[in-house]
Amino acid sequence: MFKKFLALILFFALAAKADAWRGEVAWSFKADAGISSGVALSENLVVFGDENGRLYAVYRASGNLAWDYAGTNSVIGTPLLVLDDKDDAAGSVIFNQADGTITCLNLSNGSVIWQNLPDENGGGDSLSDGAAFGSGKIFVVKGDNKLYAYDFHDGSLEWTYSSSQELRNAPECRNNLIFLGEQNGKFSVIDSIMGVRITGGGAGGAVNTPKVYGNRVYFSSWDGSVHCVDIKDINNNIDNVKTLWRTAIGEPVTTKPEIKLGKVFVGTALGSVAALKAGTGELLWRFNSQAGAFNAKLASSSADNLVFAGGSDGVLYIIDAETGKLNATFKTDKSIIGDMAFAGGVLYFGSADGNLYAIF
Repeated sequence: MFKKFLALILFFALAAKADAWRGEVAWSFKADAGISSGVALSENLVVFGDENGRLYAVYRASGNLAWDYAGTNSVIGTPLLVLDDKDDAAGSVIFNQADGTITCLNLSNGSVIWQNLPDENGGGDSLSDGAAFGSGKIFVVKGDNKLYAYDFHDGSLEWTYSSSQELRNAPECRNNLIFLGEQNGKFSVIDSIMGVRITGGGAGGAVNTPKVYGNRVYFSSWDGSVHCVDIKDINNNIDNVKTLWRTAIGEPVTTKPEIKLGKVFVGTALGSVAALKAGTGELLWRFNSQAGAFNAKLASSSADNLVFAGGSDGVLYIIDAETGKLNATFKTDKSIIGDMAFAGGVLYFGSADGNLYAIF
C-alpha cells in the first residue's frame, strides 16, 4: 500500500476531536525551489525557507505572500521566531543557512537587523539545524564541534562551548539553562550566561535535541533509548539531576521526543513511531511504516488524537495518537522535509515539491 521512503519527519498534533481534521487543502503556496526547512508560526504568518536560501513569510489565513528575503544557501532547521510580548508583528526571525550564515530579520517586513556571514564573528563552518533563544542570546551548533552564543540584539559573539565531536542538533534553552544533545553520547546542561557545562547525563549513542517539559527533560539516542530526568532542583544543586526512567525502544531513535496527553512520541531509524507513557516510560504502542527511517525533525501542537508523519516518498501519514493505527494518508509530489506546525485546526508543512501546504 505504501511506497518505501528513506526519511520521515514526525509531527504530533492534537485537535478538539479526532474527526475534526478533514485532510482537505485550504491553500498551498509555491516557492521558487524545494522547501528545505521546517515551518514556524506567529499569530498571522507562516515562515519557512527553500533550497535556494530564500526565506518566506506568508499569511496563515490566505497563503498570500507577506514578504520574502533572498539568501544564498539552503535554509536548514526551523526558523526561530522571537515575538514581542505586546506586538506580535514587531518580533524577529532568525534563520540559518547550510554554509554557516546566520541572519536576523524584522518579522514585520523582512528587513535585515543583523547577519553573521561565514568566517565572520564566529560565522564559519557548516550549520545543520536551527537556533534556540534564551537569556538574551541566540544559540546555534556548528560543524566545528562548538555551540555558539550570540547577542540577540546585534549578533555579536559572547561565548562558545566545545564538544569532542561535531554538533548537529539544535539546543533547547529554559530558565538560563541550555539543554544540548551531543554526538559523543552526552546530554549536557550548560549555563547560558557563562557557557560552562554544569551537569548532565548520557547514552550509548548520539543524543538528539532534548525536550523540556515542566520540571523534566526528555532525551532520545541513536542507541535506541529514551530517557526522562528530573531537573526541578537543578538551580539549587547542580548534582540533583535524577533519572526517572530509561526505556529501550529496540531501534535507533532518530527524533527528539515530543510530549502530549501524558505520552512521549519518538521515531526510529527503521520507520517506527513509538508512544511511551510520560510518567513511567512504559511502551504503549508502536506504528511501523515498513518504509524506512524517520528523520530527526519532530514538532508538536496543542490538539488531540492525531499524529502526522511525512516522508521522502511525499506521503503524509495520519496516525491515531491513542491507538497507533493509521487513519489516512495525503500525497505530495516530493519528499516532506522539516518540522510541521498545527494551530487553529490547520496543519502547515513544506515539501521538496516547492509547496507549502495548509490542510484542515
